[in-house]
Amino acid sequence: MNIELILLAFGIIFLISLAYSYMRDSENSRQIRFLANTMDNFNKQMYALERKVEEINLSLKNNIPAKSSKEIDQKLEMELASMAEPIAHSLTEVQSAFSHFKIHIESRLEHVEDGLKSMLMPKSLTGLDDQKIISLYKQGMDEETIAKELALSKGEVEFALKISKMQ
Repeated sequence: MNIELILLAFGIIFLISLAYSYMRDSENSRQIRFLANTMDNFNKQMYALERKVEEINLSLKNNIPAKSSKEIDQKLEMELASMAEPIAHSLTEVQSAFSHFKIHIESRLEHVEDGLKSMLMPKSLTGLDDQKIISLYKQGMDEETIAKELALSKGEVEFALKISKMQ
């Protein structure tokens, strides 16, 4: 009966964690779509910039052969600078979004790891009950009595006693 209840509890915990993972995955997908759209915009702006540079080069070659190369370079630089500004802004947005996404994912991962550690770690490893177990054992109590007294499993009591004897 106890094993069935334990299996049922683990099943419920598994289903809850599965639902939680699904919800988090949908949020991650939304953020990834945002990043993909930003990258698409960036690529469109890059394509437009390349076309504009080609047009400027053609017009400079065809229309103004008498101007000096310095004047041509300055005009080209000004045009490129004005076109590069939106691209730089898009890149800054992408970088910011990536860094926020990374921080968000790392904090979630840390939270999940902490939750798993607290669920899977036996109480005796936390050190809270170790001193009580050792004290009761030194008073002459057997492992089963200590386990009942502290509401622990016999295995946890044995484990804590083994660990304390190793140190």
